[in-house]
Amino acid sequence: MVNTKLLAGIIVALAIIGIAYYLISVPQKPPQQSPAPLPTPTPSPTPTQTVALPQANRYIVVAYRDPQPIDRDQLVPYSNINPGFLRDPVMDALIKAGRSVTDTEIRRAIYNAIQKLSNDRLSLIWLVQARDVRVYWDWIKGIYFHPTFVYRIDDLYKETHAPNPNKLVIGESEEGHSLDPAVTYWAFDWFVIHQIYERLVTYERDTVDYVSPSLAVAWTRNEKGDEWYFVIRGDVLFYDPWENRTIPLTPNDIVYSFKRVATMHLDPSWLIEEFINVDETTVLSEEEFKGILSNGLYTEFRGVSRKVSSLEELLSFFGYSGNIAGFVKVKLKFPYVPILSVLATVPASIVSMEVVEAHGGVKPGEENQYLYDHPVGTGPYYLVEWAHRQYYKLRANPYYWKGKPAIEEIEIKLIPEDSTRIMMLKKGDIDIALVPPSLVDQVKDVELGSNKLVVDVAPSFWIHHVTLNCERYPFNISAFRKALAWAIPYDTIISTAFNGLADQAYGVIPRGMFGFQDDELTKYSYNEDMARKYLKESGVDPKSISITIIVTQGYSEQEQIATIIQSSWSKALGIDVKVQVLSRPIFNEKLMSGDFDAQVLGWGPDYIDPDDYAGPLQSGGYTFADIAVYTVASSSEVSKYIDLNEATVVTYRDTLIVVGRAR
Repeated sequence: MVNTKLLAGIIVALAIIGIAYYLISVPQKPPQQSPAPLPTPTPSPTPTQTVALPQANRYIVVAYRDPQPIDRDQLVPYSNINPGFLRDPVMDALIKAGRSVTDTEIRRAIYNAIQKLSNDRLSLIWLVQARDVRVYWDWIKGIYFHPTFVYRIDDLYKETHAPNPNKLVIGESEEGHSLDPAVTYWAFDWFVIHQIYERLVTYERDTVDYVSPSLAVAWTRNEKGDEWYFVIRGDVLFYDPWENRTIPLTPNDIVYSFKRVATMHLDPSWLIEEFINVDETTVLSEEEFKGILSNGLYTEFRGVSRKVSSLEELLSFFGYSGNIAGFVKVKLKFPYVPILSVLATVPASIVSMEVVEAHGGVKPGEENQYLYDHPVGTGPYYLVEWAHRQYYKLRANPYYWKGKPAIEEIEIKLIPEDSTRIMMLKKGDIDIALVPPSLVDQVKDVELGSNKLVVDVAPSFWIHHVTLNCERYPFNISAFRKALAWAIPYDTIISTAFNGLADQAYGVIPRGMFGFQDDELTKYSYNEDMARKYLKESGVDPKSISITIIVTQGYSEQEQIATIIQSSWSKALGIDVKVQVLSRPIFNEKLMSGDFDAQVLGWGPDYIDPDDYAGPLQSGGYTFADIAVYTVASSSEVSKYIDLNEATVVTYRDTLIVVGRAR
């Protein structure tokens, strides 16, 4: 999660070992939706194999038909194109294959290959994987780390002797973009939205292995895994503070919320429309659901799976005995392994159909200006006031179905200057604050009476990177991008911008996540000889170009990164490099439109799966008529399914993955 996507083509020669790219010519046609992979067909008669493949212990074939480049005006960064706008049907085919495959080992091999390609093509130059730093007074209890939503404030409480024991004051650097869950794709907005809106499922504090009931009290699926059924919690109310009223949650709100995200088709919409067929997602009557359930459905919770055939059996499995508001069928476009985790993300938040329809409704491709700063949710808090560039104020929802939270008020102060924010934190005027890693030494061993400032550090999945605009010369030249990668002092960035609290990143998938590998990747480092070698190979005259690196105001570590890179690219390559610090709205506009040379940004997980990195950060801007994945026993069988003269080969350890046009 952060922020958005891009274009370019990859033309390289087939290699027997490593990575090979072949130019795949495609007719310019309107984009179309990619359906689920085909079932295994009867292989065509084996043609004469003109290209020899290396021997491997396992062969995986990804065959695609009719690749279509998405029209430029339909590209949405972090959705159907990477934020560097680098066009690549091969990467797109691998990403879509990884989404549709359910076999764990095949899926792992595909993401190993995606990791390798991301390291080579460099639409984004991978910098560091940062650790999570949290600074707060020890009178706050219940703090925890979660990789996707930071924390829920209703999980916390303050000691009675703390300043304002019923109020939590948070210090942040800059305000967000929107409080509409269908619109924003920025981490800070998501933090606020998590306090106001709820989803069908959620996580229990720092648990990542499974989701728990929230607005849905139970769920089940068909054997194939492309139809999911949710039992909706009864007696849940939306609280509308703007009109001081409550509105009962109904199953119609669930279906409406998903369709709304897909219709609006804004930054985070891929999290819904890529996986959910909103046209076939519908409300079911109790009779309809019981009829489907009587034939047997499958459910899982907390690592336990079971087949159930009655509503009583299903509710007993989840330990629920309360009222029910109804039933919803969620139809997937294909079986997707982490779908429950996707439904815990902010774009899957449930809005009130009545409120939205009363205030502008839903218009394709447009934001709803009312929902921008008038959120109406079912969560533990509601928004009282958003004073732009000053603060947010939230208050406990008096109608929250779980009951009143321990902390009744929240104030999020927007303080751009690090020094001012840290001073207020040390005085006790702020309970918890954003402190850049480079400045954590300033808040160590600070005491206030009998209380201490706590500096917690935990592993995270946050990756910081440089995005290069591959639509522009000279970033559209692979060798030039590699020259830039070899001219970055990664160690200096880690020690300076992150105070040593980070590790170098080499690809799109972070350490600790399924599909990660770093043993067959190029380990870029600051090497002037290698940088100049690739610069010469690119044919780019460094004196004829200039580069402007844009960063967002309020993120000091990103400003530091940009300044370090500015110096190193100038020194190693002789390029005129500038750094431009922009406000969030202007930065976001440039990022989404592709109006930049290079930018520094970070990406954290929407949900814990490698697809949440590969898809948003590496999508290639193509659709396909279909994609099929096969495993074969020998290299001679590969050509039954694809044309080896137009194929890409990726090797990783004992596995060979071949991507190409289906026969």
